[in-house]
Amino acid sequence: MRTSDKDEATIDHGPVFIEGHGTYSHRLHSRVRSYDVDRQSIVHNAVYLYWLEAARIEYFRDIGVPIDRDSFVTKHRFVVLKTSIEYRYAAQFDDPYTVYTRVPFVKNSSFGFEHVIRHENGTILAVASSVLVHLNPATQRPERIPDSYRTLIRSFEGDSVIFSD
Repeated sequence: MRTSDKDEATIDHGPVFIEGHGTYSHRLHSRVRSYDVDRQSIVHNAVYLYWLEAARIEYFRDIGVPIDRDSFVTKHRFVVLKTSIEYRYAAQFDDPYTVYTRVPFVKNSSFGFEHVIRHENGTILAVASSVLVHLNPATQRPERIPDSYRTLIRSFEGDSVIFSD
């Protein structure tokens, strides 16, 4: 699914197999904007973190988590514990790309995301993983991920997610 110049990003879902990386059911499609590139005319390495964050938020929205401006402050307090990115190919201005996203595991108070960022031509731009922790909004302490989230993730991802407490 291509994005037009008018669209910041589009979302779709359904299983897509990526050779060497497995199956991903969530996709965010966009293109490299002028503000994404650095003086070398390639996407700055820090921009990939923004793309991953956008994909995670849209993943939550897509699986049925209601999102509004207070969502990540007072309701769904998830913070990034760790992110790892392997950069494979430099994207340039106006390149169309897709961020493929999945949740491979859910533990007691944390869960993981895996991402593949791929150019429309099939070239893998980057591979990333993140671990997020669920915090109590009042105490800022880790707490068990509610069953409602577990159910939404299981319904979206199927049997590919490992659940453990």
